[in-house]
Amino acid sequence: MTANWLRIGSMGLRECIEAVVAGSGWRERYGRLPVGRGLGLACGSYLCGAGLPIYWNHMPQSGVQLRIDRSGCVAVFCGAAEIGQGSDSVLAAIVAEVLGVELADLRLCVADTDLTPVDLGSYSSRVTLMAGNAAQQAADRAREVIAAAVGEQLEVPAGRLVFAERRVFDAADPDRGMDWVDACIAAEARHGTLGFVGSYTPPRSPGKYRGAGVGPSPAYSYSACVIETEVDPETGIYRPLHVWLAHDVGRSINPVLVLGQIEGGVYMGLGEAMMEEQAFRRLPPKRSRALVHKMPSFLEYKSPSAHDMPPVTSYIIENPDPEGPYGAKEVGQGPLLPVVPALANSIFDAVGARVDQVPIHPHMILAALRNGQRTGTARFGPAAFPDVDFGETMVVPTPAEGGDGKAITEYKQKLRGGMRGATGTMTTREEALESKKDLTTR
Repeated sequence: MTANWLRIGSMGLRECIEAVVAGSGWRERYGRLPVGRGLGLACGSYLCGAGLPIYWNHMPQSGVQLRIDRSGCVAVFCGAAEIGQGSDSVLAAIVAEVLGVELADLRLCVADTDLTPVDLGSYSSRVTLMAGNAAQQAADRAREVIAAAVGEQLEVPAGRLVFAERRVFDAADPDRGMDWVDACIAAEARHGTLGFVGSYTPPRSPGKYRGAGVGPSPAYSYSACVIETEVDPETGIYRPLHVWLAHDVGRSINPVLVLGQIEGGVYMGLGEAMMEEQAFRRLPPKRSRALVHKMPSFLEYKSPSAHDMPPVTSYIIENPDPEGPYGAKEVGQGPLLPVVPALANSIFDAVGARVDQVPIHPHMILAALRNGQRTGTARFGPAAFPDVDFGETMVVPTPAEGGDGKAITEYKQKLRGGMRGATGTMTTREEALESKKDLTTR
């Protein structure tokens, strides 16, 4: 449990760091490259869908329906939208694994709101974990019904049956069993039409304070990235030479898709770090409040091309999470997170210039170097954090402090009013907590 009441089920961050450090030769090369060449390392963490749904209610966030007929065909109905990330193949693989069939035995119907159960959408890297859990639950229920029918016919305990290679057979005597189609026929004859449902609702957040709904997720993925960059100190022009990125995916259901998502994350991260910019200008007159985008098309708004991509070495780190289907976690957006700071760190290692904003343009590197010559601090970016009124401060004791996930409003007010002991000084935290107990009793 973290200090802000987020529950971590698994963390492969150490393995991610070790993979990219070893692959890049970090220990042997960091700080020893010639001027203009540098290595940067950064880490990131991402959620696997939000713990709270976009519609605040207690209904499932994902649902899956299965229909199995006497031909052995398994129809999978799910509202999750395939948008190129490979979620269809992941859902099919989960169902096929549970039932011991081939992908060719499955038929998918997805994202058709006339036919499929509700799914809240393909966003927030949630589909594999949430829709995958719903698919696994529906397939487990189908397996239980089919096993009962087959076990009755073979006179074998249902719990001893194995589903694999399009067969259902006795674990103690693999020759004793029947093929998948005959198993479906036996189940339909015994139980009638075969239809099964599964759904997934994330566990409730342990944090009970206002604002605790920001950040909770069923599971969290982790990434580490090392980038080698070449920088020209005379012009500020730079070029990433190689990217090493490791991602803790929990369990890789489709390794080819995972590698593709990691490389896609590197691509998006480099775009954010190097060229993609949301810049606006005011329409005339100058006092007008109307804003228009300064780069309204892909002719002006630049993103990396294939020629801009450096070689990428990807590492799949598996650290199964108890909340994911077969331990799987996200790989949709998490890999891009460490790319931006890793690039900034590599530029700093190459020429000693620290740029604190993105995209990092060559003129910013030159400005940082000039600032270093003038002031001794080679830095470019905002000078201070914006003055923001975040409202009244809440006091939420952490789990390590014995908190219960709730804010202590009265306690906070007394602290802000100045709880003072006999000596006239602020009381210790132990005394404050005792006062909190008194307030609770009253």
